[in-house]
Amino acid sequence: MTTGALHWHGYGPWTGPHQTFGRDHDHERRPGPTPADAQTSAFITGSTPPLENGHYLLRRGQTKPELTWTDVQGALDWLAGTYDRQPPDERLSYVDLAARLAHTRAGLEGGADAVWHYTQSVGANRVAVFAVICCPHRHHARTPCPLPPN
Repeated sequence: MTTGALHWHGYGPWTGPHQTFGRDHDHERRPGPTPADAQTSAFITGSTPPLENGHYLLRRGQTKPELTWTDVQGALDWLAGTYDRQPPDERLSYVDLAARLAHTRAGLEGGADAVWHYTQSVGANRVAVFAVICCPHRHHARTPCPLPPN
């Protein structure tokens, strides 16, 4: 497993159509079979949310110091701010922000990732996705940290 204390990296927000999550787009949402594969290269530079959360950590160029936290509160503040800037369709929002943050805090502190994925506008067929990924990642233990915290 990757060494180092548990910390978190933020990715997104990504916004786009629901259809992006259909099988026709799976190749955009995962790396290829080898690091030198063309699909891997396209995945690493792409922005479409990956099929496996831990694959965000392969996107080293999208990992930013200002979105890397050693305390959960910083990650929660970013999630809440992003949520405010990219609000869900109120008709489909079943959980208020306070409850969402409480649940997310417990998950992050336990080593789980937080991926917020919701419908922004039914009529416009838009979703928003943004994530806080735990590092080191328990399911992608061989993936090195893309940006160790200071």
